[in-house]
Amino acid sequence: MKNRVLYIDLIRAILCITILLYHMGLLKGGYLAVCSFFVLSGYLSAQSLRKVKFSALSYYKSRILRVYVPLIIVVFVSLGICLLMLPDLTWISMKQEITSIIFGYNNFWQSWANMDYFARHIDSPYMHLWYIAILLQLELIFPLIYSALEYLKRQFGKNVPMIICLTVTVLSVGYFVYAYVTGGVMASYYNTFARFFSWFAGIAVGYWHVINRSILQRKIEDKKSIKYMVAVLVLVQVLFFVMGSAESKLYLVGMIGSTLIMGIMLDFVKATDICADIDKAPKLIRKLVEYISDRSYEVFLVQYPVIFIVTNLGLSSWKKYIIILLITFLVAECIKLAINSFNSKHYLKLSIKLVCGMLLLVLLCGSCYGGYRYIIAPDLRAEQEELEAEMRRLKLEQIKKHIEYEQERNYQNEIQDSNNFVDSILANHKDIDSQIAAIDTEISRINQMVANLHITFVGDSVLLSASSSLYEYFNNCYIDAEIGRTAYVIDPILQHLDNRGILANVVVINCGANGDCPDYMKDEIMSTLQGKEVFWVTTSNNYSANVSIINYAENYDNLHIIDWGSISEGHSEYFDGDGIHLAYEGKVAYSQAVFDAICNYYIEELEKQKSELEAQKNEN
Repeated sequence: MKNRVLYIDLIRAILCITILLYHMGLLKGGYLAVCSFFVLSGYLSAQSLRKVKFSALSYYKSRILRVYVPLIIVVFVSLGICLLMLPDLTWISMKQEITSIIFGYNNFWQSWANMDYFARHIDSPYMHLWYIAILLQLELIFPLIYSALEYLKRQFGKNVPMIICLTVTVLSVGYFVYAYVTGGVMASYYNTFARFFSWFAGIAVGYWHVINRSILQRKIEDKKSIKYMVAVLVLVQVLFFVMGSAESKLYLVGMIGSTLIMGIMLDFVKATDICADIDKAPKLIRKLVEYISDRSYEVFLVQYPVIFIVTNLGLSSWKKYIIILLITFLVAECIKLAINSFNSKHYLKLSIKLVCGMLLLVLLCGSCYGGYRYIIAPDLRAEQEELEAEMRRLKLEQIKKHIEYEQERNYQNEIQDSNNFVDSILANHKDIDSQIAAIDTEISRINQMVANLHITFVGDSVLLSASSSLYEYFNNCYIDAEIGRTAYVIDPILQHLDNRGILANVVVINCGANGDCPDYMKDEIMSTLQGKEVFWVTTSNNYSANVSIINYAENYDNLHIIDWGSISEGHSEYFDGDGIHLAYEGKVAYSQAVFDAICNYYIEELEKQKSELEAQKNEN
């Protein structure tokens, strides 16, 4: 029995670290470990069937103390810390989001709010709690499921409940695929009913273990074959974790495959030889596994708030990851000690009692402060609805502009080719003096030239909020902006525009508020935009993405940074209530910043050409 517990501890510890690495941006397929956790949760819930008498009241009590109480403590303590350490933080949906966490529907709320869990930026310290919401929903209905399964077992036989669980699993897989095909990744990932399959798969295995031994061990008697199978499964799962990003074609396969692999791995809990081999590991390793496993839930709860705060404080580089790891496990340990001391029936030394008591007091005080700030926080739902209505209006205006643009465009006669701009000036003048004079003339009328330049804008809702002003600054611009857009999808959009003949020789990208993308994706973007002048606008809310693109721009001569993050700093009047989208003053300032940046680029190019001509003149 001890060996089997260690086997499950090992699985839990690995999944815990995998999810932490994913949230830190170090393992792009780490989100798949959540599937495995659902399977494990269903399996452990099914182990309640081992009890002679199942009590729904006892089950709910244990779930409240183990799952709900730490959740509420972490939410309110982290809220208080965020508001104290980040006084300038604008969080328009804070009250709605925390309410959804308290009442266990955060997964649906995040879906309604269009929050992208897979974006490499954290809009909130609670983006990971959709999982806890689904878990609470499942824990709530488990006693009802148990009662139904027990009734069916008595009426139709002991194997019927497992068959029903497997049937629900298959049906849920079908619904999961349907949700993905019709609604995309987020529609399938946040939906409770689409995630049933992992949990019910765990219940099916757990229920089978109550009445039988390992399914696979009955079929495979050779011990070496079982060990080889485990090795292959582990390898496949590692490949999923490393390669299975949500944007890749491995998403569906990874989600379903991770569930299947976890179910098989749990079936080996009853394969005593496998468990015995794990118990032969060095004592230090076993203790470390037990330690991480025992705190896996607390680590999961606190990691996102820690990452959120550290990121918003502007910390970067490898030191950031070390700080996140240390603080995450330290805070998780404090919560574990405090709550265990409250629940523990065992004798504790006086010194340990004092430490635990102080920790519990600190957590309670922090929870009270966070709870107070939550209660007094204004409900900005009306402002949010107003902003959403404005975004819808601007989107309709954008569609109208697209139609007008494609009907009226005539690249040869009406729009200047920016790449040949300097050459075209010099081509009409043969001697150096007239060329210098022509350059001076063009510099004096640079504003007019840029205003009539053919420019393509691609970006997110920040760009969309500025679009009405940009149309006034740029007569021949094409704006493709979408709410919730991340940098991950920019390159396919650029390729689509290029195939349609719309992609200009000057491209402005504003995409980072919803998350950064890896450098290899930026390489793909720059490859598509080869030979074009690219202006990338930084964000007002994502410091790490700003640092990333500023550093990345050093690799390309045709990539220019418009530092909106610095320009807008300290100007609260530029923004709507969420601190990200633009008010009227912000739209004008944003458009002016883009206009000035493009003007300055061409002035510098003309001045450079002028200097070369003057040097050539002096040599002659």
